Amino acid sequence: MEITQNEPKNFNNFETLNEWQLLLLDEIHEEYVKGMLALNSLPRQTITFYGGGKIAEGSKSYLQTLELARELAKKGWGIVSGGGPGIMSASLEGAKLGGGEAVAFRIAIAQEPSVVDSNVNILFKHFSVRKYMLRQSDAFVYAPGGIGTLDELMENLTLIITGKHSRKPIFLLDKDFWQGYIEWFEEILVEDRKTASEELLKLFYIVDNTQEVMDILYNS
Repeated sequence: MEITQNEPKNFNNFETLNEWQLLLLDEIHEEYVKGMLALNSLPRQTITFYGGGKIAEGSKSYLQTLELARELAKKGWGIVSGGGPGIMSASLEGAKLGGGEAVAFRIAIAQEPSVVDSNVNILFKHFSVRKYMLRQSDAFVYAPGGIGTLDELMENLTLIITGKHSRKPIFLLDKDFWQGYIEWFEEILVEDRKTASEELLKLFYIVDNTQEVMDILYNS
């Protein structure tokens, strides 16, 4: 069947799919099912921790993340993270210290060795499925990280701005780390180039400690 550039693409007209396509669809479907089952094993309220795998154990960011995850776990929050080193390890360690439950969504890449200490952990082959699972929480913490952390933040903000994802609390943990990035939002994107609206700046909170997060979650 030939489809021209101007002809509407009706994929229902395709009679067969290649075997590799069917296997790929089955693989993706299986990952979605496993991910949702893992999330359903957690308490009703969950929070996802994002952050760099290169953050050193015992560093300021590591300890901030551990403390926040521990205190949230004590209050009954389920902890969701990536299952790798750095910030991911800190959040899972905090969940354990707080007597809470945690799920680790790992990814099969050489750059991110698994450091798993969670109730449930799943190894994903497909980034898209893992990203979807991490976004299903009721709140999000973005600790210092690299390109992957920025990618997750930008995608989350984009989905909220475009109405594809409901608005939920987003915390940028460690003011020193995030301040320059947010100033670029304010001065370049919003004020100078006007490529984004001021609504963008209302979609997140810049915080520096556990108490600030708790005050927003429970008192705002």
